[in-house]
Amino acid sequence: MLVFLEFKTTGYEKEDKICAMSVLSADDYFSELINDGKKIIPELSALHHIGNTALKDKPPFLESKSYQFLQELNEDDTVVVHDYDFVFSLLDSYGVQLKSKIIDTKKVTKHTISDIQRFDLQFLRYELQLSEEKEVVYKPLEDVYVLKSLFQYLLQSVSEEEMLNLSFENVLLEKFSFGKYNGRYIEEIVQNDPQYLQWLLTLDTLDADLRYTIEYYLQG
Repeated sequence: MLVFLEFKTTGYEKEDKICAMSVLSADDYFSELINDGKKIIPELSALHHIGNTALKDKPPFLESKSYQFLQELNEDDTVVVHDYDFVFSLLDSYGVQLKSKIIDTKKVTKHTISDIQRFDLQFLRYELQLSEEKEVVYKPLEDVYVLKSLFQYLLQSVSEEEMLNLSFENVLLEKFSFGKYNGRYIEEIVQNDPQYLQWLLTLDTLDADLRYTIEYYLQG
């Protein structure tokens, strides 16, 4: 079974929790709000439009339909997510480990579309002009349909089997997508400001592919 999963969280830190999860497969679609007693920070509410009042009386994750669904997945299933590193860390904090095969559309996009600088799902929705089988006028719990559209877009250039492999291969990035060197070639900054790159390597939240890229160029 091919399953698309999409998560919303209460914040950016390791201590933050799931506040919503959406599931889409050939047989099912559901979205569920989750309340683990952690308030959503305003910055996240501004992005996914889920406020704390919406979580009142909602179940904690370990008592939710979402949790039960994840527990029933097995090695015959293929789960599609956008940013598996984030999803793994998030689920690991609940003691959940997916037994299924994994496709990470963020990683596959990095491998196959090199001239894009941002890889968040909503940016890709408009940058790639993704068509959707369900019209989504920004409803946060329906982002899972955008995820499916991105998967179908990528299928035009790589097979599902190739996606499974690319999802766990490091990507050598070309340019920065943030900060004072946004849009500049990383190889250039290695020559001009290696101290900045060394500082980036100290950050726990640094993107895994950017870390790989910086270490690659610093080693010469």
